[in-house]
Amino acid sequence: MNKYKEFTKLITKISEINNGNESKIFDILKQIIDFKSGYIFFLNPERLIYSFNPKVKAIKEIKEQNLQENLKFKNSVFGVIIITGDNYSDADKEIFKAFASMTANIIKDAELTKVIKMQISALQQGCLDACQNTVKIKQADEIRTKFLSQITHELRTPLNSILGFSELLENEFAGKLNAKQKEYVNDIKISGINLLGMINEILDMSKIEAKAAKLNMQTFSVTTAINEVVNTIMPLIIKKNIKFTKFTEDIEINADYIKFQGIVLNLLGNAIKFTQENGEISIRAYKSGKNLLLSVKDNGAGIDKKFHKSIFNYFEQGENFSKNSTGLGLAITKEFVKMHKGKIDLKSELNKGTEFIITLPINIY
Repeated sequence: MNKYKEFTKLITKISEINNGNESKIFDILKQIIDFKSGYIFFLNPERLIYSFNPKVKAIKEIKEQNLQENLKFKNSVFGVIIITGDNYSDADKEIFKAFASMTANIIKDAELTKVIKMQISALQQGCLDACQNTVKIKQADEIRTKFLSQITHELRTPLNSILGFSELLENEFAGKLNAKQKEYVNDIKISGINLLGMINEILDMSKIEAKAAKLNMQTFSVTTAINEVVNTIMPLIIKKNIKFTKFTEDIEINADYIKFQGIVLNLLGNAIKFTQENGEISIRAYKSGKNLLLSVKDNGAGIDKKFHKSIFNYFEQGENFSKNSTGLGLAITKEFVKMHKGKIDLKSELNKGTEFIITLPINIY
């Protein structure tokens, strides 16, 4: 097995390095490249952050032969990674360059995690101190809402780029892909869709709590709105080999287009998460009097009756917890339905699947 194949096997280990374990970076690199000592220095001012078999404390003290690569974030150099030794092959140099890029992302991710923890800690302390003062409570809520809104916007921008480029790769605009490459690109796309959904849920929640969520009413085709959502999440359906059926009557409704799609996306996303591979999901939209009835049904894990009310609360979930869920989707869905003067009903039994039925007036006014 050549070094490139060995390196691809280690990529998962590198990406799974958790906050606080960055020192393991060199342990992983040692498995593919033989070197004597390793150093990560931060610049401005220069300081040694991580090391392996340390023999020096400053870059200028390194006299033996070495490889160096800059650590960059958004094209800005913030540090350098160095390994000492000689007789490095061309493959070693290429692998080390790729490794440096991944290391930069890991370190910056760790720094961001620390900052977020500090922000959360500060917000929690602010809430505690404000319990005796209603003005401070309001200020803390405003800070929290603004923080959530800003950080979700910041996360969404690069994530949309990831999804866009994965789409280009999947459609082979940059050249033909082999079967394994197609599988990897699909995995990137699916992970991005899941993460984008969670970010959108946090952003929606912050808007609702800040009472900044408003209806932008327009008349549109229910079929068109549903088809767009289905096209977005189809990779998730295909990944689990789910039998998916769709029936929509040709109906036009006066509603908020984006929030209507959010309702459909949350219900379908929920069904996919809690439906086993080779399961079944259906969506139906049809007219009943002056209302639109929207049904999303699956034959998945089901929900115990004791959770039928609580799952509509923020951060509440049933027993079949999903690691890819924020616990916000159903609460947000319920809020969107209420804004449209509609209602949401649930039919479910444990291990017998779930059906959510949304009733919306075709024309609120």
